[in-house]
This record gives sequence, structure tokens and C-alpha cells, in this order.
Amino acid sequence: MKNRLLSILFVLLAGTGAVFAQSEVTPPAFNGAVIRVFMTRMAATVERIAIEQQIPADSISPVVGIALQIDKAGNVAEWRYMDNTQEGRDHAEFAPATAATRRAMEKAYDRLGGTWSPATLADGSPVSYTSRMTIRIPVEKIRRAQDADPLLFMGENPDENFHAWAKMRVRYDGRFTEKGVEGVVHVRFYIEPDGRIAIGEVVQSPDERLTKEVLRVIRSSKGKWTPRKVRGVPQRTAYEYRVNYHNN
Repeated sequence: MKNRLLSILFVLLAGTGAVFAQSEVTPPAFNGAVIRVFMTRMAATVERIAIEQQIPADSISPVVGIALQIDKAGNVAEWRYMDNTQEGRDHAEFAPATAATRRAMEKAYDRLGGTWSPATLADGSPVSYTSRMTIRIPVEKIRRAQDADPLLFMGENPDENFHAWAKMRVRYDGRFTEKGVEGVVHVRFYIEPDGRIAIGEVVQSPDERLTKEVLRVIRSSKGKWTPRKVRGVPQRTAYEYRVNYHNN
């Protein structure tokens, strides 16, 4: 009797395992690559299109959410935008993409010209799948490429030399490492036409003290910036500084 009960239990467990195995889904692939590669290619292609077609950088959304439903045959059955006006799983914490952004996104997708492989179950059976993704478009890079007189830091591209300059001056020391403070600090600030620095927003930070240290260094860069110019006139220029601090 005991052996019979054990046999029944084994069969039930085996059946449950088969159900779980069937429910495991491998997401779709774009040109054989994972979805993250598709997101990177989309962002880069939107950047190129905006520069080529002179789409004003101020008209492009920096963050775009899309939900792609890939059917069993690998076709895009539905393309939806995610934003803070949507409900359910399509709700996202950012504003709707602008019309210019949507046009550029759709042109970028056409230009990529790839194919999707459908999602599959553990036994290889294709299934319909909705992939939700957040694509970050490098708006500041687009703006600098469009400007005849771009923003400069100490006469050079700030994406290179400001990051190196700030890294040497931010004191990420035992005050933070010994307490396990690590993560991304993301600050948006402005270079005024006269070269002054105005802090706009601390977008992300793991610790208030680390935020203050980074802001101290940003403010100390006053006088080292050359604002971008439009027809020779200096403009108020936004810059985003984003760095990931971690205790090695």
C-alpha cells in the first residue's frame, strides 16, 4: 500500500514538472539576437535619422516605451506605446512619446529591416508573446551633432573630458564604501549663457550625502564650460551627468 501511494505521488509530481516545463517561455529574438540588442540598435538608428533629417532635438522624447506583440509566425501583430496615460501593463512612469519621436521610431524600425523569431515553449512550440521595452534615445548627442557651436567643457566634448574631470574630484571614499553606498547618480544641470551652473534635477541617487558630493563637484566646474551657440548667441544648455558608483 505504501509503495502504491509513493508511485502515485511520483506520477503526480512528474506531471506537475511537465506543466512547469511547458510554461517556461524563451522570448522572441530579432535577427537572432536578444531583445536588448534590438533596443540598442533602435536607439542608435533613431539618433542617425534625427541627425540626417534635422529633426529638432527638443522635439524628441528621451525615453520611449513600446510593447510589441510577436505572433507565432514571428510577425509584429501589434505595436503599442507605453506611457503614463496608459493602464495595466502598458502603464509606464514617463510622458507619451512626441509625434516626431513616433515617426522617427517607426522609420528606424523599417530601416533595421530585420526579422523576428517567435517565442517558444520548452518543447520548441512557438507562442504569441508581448515584449515590453524601454528605449533611451540619446537626445543630447543629437543636439550636439545638430549644433554648429556645441556645448564644450574646457574646449572639448564634455562626454569625454567632463566625466574624467569629475571622476577625479568626487570623493567617493570610506564615508560611502564602508556603509555600502553604491549605485547610479544621475543629475540634470544647466550651463547658463554667462557660464554659470544651475542644478536642474537629481534624477536618481542612492544616497543624499553622495548627491551633495556630486553636486559640489558639478558646481565647481563653473567657468570651464562654453555654452552652445545659435547664430553666435550663447544659449542656456542642458547637460546630464550619469555615473555608477560601486565599491570594488
